Amino acid sequence: MNDDAERSTRHRELWRGHADGLVRYATLLVGADDAGDLVSLALERAARVDRLADDERRYLLRTVTNLAIDQARSRRRRQSRELKAAVTAIVPSHESRVDVRRAVAGLSVQQRAVVYFTYWEDLDSSEIAELLDISSGAVRVHLVRARAQLRKVLS
Repeated sequence: MNDDAERSTRHRELWRGHADGLVRYATLLVGADDAGDLVSLALERAARVDRLADDERRYLLRTVTNLAIDQARSRRRRQSRELKAAVTAIVPSHESRVDVRRAVAGLSVQQRAVVYFTYWEDLDSSEIAELLDISSGAVRVHLVRARAQLRKVLS
């Protein structure tokens, strides 16, 4: 079997085994519109790796997180360029309805990841730190800041 066929088979196996959970996680990080694309990219990258670490899920979650961070950076840069080029003033929105999804979307990617793993995956800070390859202290800081931001926006 050639390399392309092997990668394709590996991609399908990874998709069957991990796609549902990864799509849920990616949806929290980047929204429903981009989640599938992000997961597909992560699985494609994983399929190219000859030997994944002991824990495929951990590798895939970290890859999705890194792709989400890259996407957020790219969007911020593009928005910044567009704002600088804009001639018209931006009129703030006067929505009175609080939207939890929008509040969560206002968090940084890492804050969203920490909130997800804390409340949806029920992981403690040391497990989250290992998954995201950051310190436990950084996990706690992200969680405190995320809670404060959500409290501010939702109150």
